[in-house]
Amino acid sequence: MSGRERHNDDAAYMELTPDTWHQNDEGNYYIDCPECGSAATLMNVVEHGRCNGYLDQRESETELDERAMDCTAKLWFELGYVSDPEEVATDEAVGDGN
Repeated sequence: MSGRERHNDDAAYMELTPDTWHQNDEGNYYIDCPECGSAATLMNVVEHGRCNGYLDQRESETELDERAMDCTAKLWFELGYVSDPEEVATDEAVGDGN
């Protein structure tokens, strides 16, 4: 991993499924912050490690309370993979575009 490694044994981890992701009218992808429930756009998490509630940025499709957000969550994404030498990639398996 790079110098930005953030694995923390005390952190709570969640699996992101297709239903976890939302998309607003501008095409930005976001998840709901697990701490405060505000939107956490992909780029804000990658660039700042914070949700929009913490950054005081609001997604147009997300309902937020009008009170100040007291979110302390530090967020990051991890990508895990395992290479399977027994698996053979085919055009059909990876989508040949037809």
